[in-house]
Amino acid sequence: MIVGKSKEQGVTLIELLVCVALVAVLASLAMPSVITYIKQDRVDSNVHTLNSVYQYARSEAVKREQTVKLVKQESNWLVTTMVDGREKTLRKFTIGHESIYVDLVDREVRSTGELNFMSNILVSDNDNSTRDYRLCILRSGQSWVSEAAENCA
Repeated sequence: MIVGKSKEQGVTLIELLVCVALVAVLASLAMPSVITYIKQDRVDSNVHTLNSVYQYARSEAVKREQTVKLVKQESNWLVTTMVDGREKTLRKFTIGHESIYVDLVDREVRSTGELNFMSNILVSDNDNSTRDYRLCILRSGQSWVSEAAENCA
């Protein structure tokens, strides 16, 4: 039998508290960046989803060789067309979060892919810490997303 001092391994309460305090300080520094990132992601995803719904409506109009309507209904944008004499909803864009504002308008996409009117649709969260966007759609049917400060022309 060996007699001697035994080594105890572990951390002291003070060491643990110092580590917890460091983690808390780092988390409090990172939190504003994370919140801004989440807000910006909401705006980004809404404008890109809106653009994809428009692109879908345009492709359906050309494919079906008939007019497809983009109908504003509360906070939705419905892609509708006539099927067997009845109006059918093909797809729906819904605003993804209550903080997002989208300036939706009624439009018609002709069978040639052209629109009845040009569109300049603002997507915003009314927060200065994030970028707002515009979905620009020409009468020819071409579309692009730009920052809100750049007006569609």
